[in-house]
Amino acid sequence: MKVNEIMSFPVITEDEDATVAVILKHMEQSRIGSVVITKGGKPVGIIVDHDIAAKVIMKDRNPDEVKAKEIMSSPLITVGSDASVEEASGLLARRGIRRVPVVEGDTLVGIISIRNILTGEPVRVRKYLP
Repeated sequence: MKVNEIMSFPVITEDEDATVAVILKHMEQSRIGSVVITKGGKPVGIIVDHDIAAKVIMKDRNPDEVKAKEIMSSPLITVGSDASVEEASGLLARRGIRRVPVVEGDTLVGIISIRNILTGEPVRVRKYLP
């Protein structure tokens, strides 16, 4: 089975200069645990719920003042859409992460998580309203 058969899509993205408050709003509205961060439209990092908890909330920082680029994980680890699910599983295990963006060349096309791998099913992410 290939990654593109079970990945979630579309990927919710936000610019690196967005505030954590904006990112939290998107995560809540779309019921997701991560947002891919872009610079000039290209993916450069990722913020997961744990990043916000550890780097903002636990440090008593104001989410309206913290920018995505300050807390994102970067460089971005990705997997190709034509990679096998076994390859993606190995990558997640080796890196100790729960999700990884899926790319075709330089284009972000989805995200694969442990949940996708366990269920073997894609998830269509509900896009938030602007």
